[in-house]
Amino acid sequence: MAPPIEEAKAMIRIVLTSLLTLLGLLCASLPASAQVNLLPEVRAGISARGIDGGGNLLDPNRIADANVELLFAPPGINLLNLTGEIRPHIGATMNFRGQDSYGYAGLSWTFSAPAMPVFVEASLGGVARTSLISAPANDPSRNFGCAIGLRAAGSIGINLPAGMALITTLEHLPDFGTCGTPARANTNLGVRLGFRF
Repeated sequence: MAPPIEEAKAMIRIVLTSLLTLLGLLCASLPASAQVNLLPEVRAGISARGIDGGGNLLDPNRIADANVELLFAPPGINLLNLTGEIRPHIGATMNFRGQDSYGYAGLSWTFSAPAMPVFVEASLGGVARTSLISAPANDPSRNFGCAIGLRAAGSIGINLPAGMALITTLEHLPDFGTCGTPARANTNLGVRLGFRF
């Protein structure tokens, strides 16, 4: 069996390759007059795992996740949305301390404050992780208990010059006990840098 980091790298390569292939096919199928920027934002950063377990948030055993997320803008998705921007997203989080890595996808709703460089965001979707082994409940960097589950996240960001943004994200990954084990969840806090194109 491959080490967890190699599994995570392989999963990230597969997800990104599939995503870029799909994006290329979508762009190629659009008529020249309808060409739009389908990938307006990429985000990357780090996060602390298991912050709901108490203890020191700056514990090096917790700050061991690297995240990359792609947000898309399919044509027509926001025609009826007058109070923000709805975008599909796909992302991957890789852990460098031997805990589970995971991929996720869903929808994000972003609302920008008028006349201020501040925005808030809510995201909801599904998550699939690479490891089937659950860490103990009191482990500060614990795994959640099921291979698939729900991902809910909230973010606060500030827009910076040159299409960049600094974003703080709180994500919650519950499994609701769907794998025949007691319900497990993981709550992570991260900081990311966003790049808009």
